[in-house]
Amino acid sequence: MARFNLDDYVDVAERIEEFYDRYPNGKIITNLLNVAGWNGKQTQFIVQASLYDGNELLATGLAEESLGGSGANLTAALENAETSSIGRATSNLNFATTRSGRRQRATRQEMEKVARAEANPAIKQITDMLRAKFELAADRKAFIEATVGRNDVKGISSLSDEETRLVLDALQIKTDKE
Repeated sequence: MARFNLDDYVDVAERIEEFYDRYPNGKIITNLLNVAGWNGKQTQFIVQASLYDGNELLATGLAEESLGGSGANLTAALENAETSSIGRATSNLNFATTRSGRRQRATRQEMEKVARAEANPAIKQITDMLRAKFELAADRKAFIEATVGRNDVKGISSLSDEETRLVLDALQIKTDKE
């Protein structure tokens, strides 16, 4: 069980508002530091956020996300990395990350990933197998949707237990044939 209470978490959007309240001359600048890819397709994003008050650098934060998997990273890994980097920068500037005042370094998105993986260990196994078999996130998504027989899959964590077993079985059969 994750030791992170998502209900207690101060969302990055709230911290951005607080930042501009505290620093009326503030600015948030993000930079894409690294784009790793496969066959010309961007698959990994490392983003740095820098928080300024006027021209004075107050804090920075880094985040990495990879395209694919489940949740936001299925289609918006870059945006997720940018938001996470801002969250880390505000945390480095000593903004509250929880409503109770406890300091947490992880982002909500990171802890949601942990909670999903802990709730269903097959998710990591499926993610690893899918990445090994299909280089493009769109191909992984198409395989999942064809396997479960519906075209509205939002990610692996959105699958029912039965659908998860179907995908895992299909991946193991595909592996055995190769």
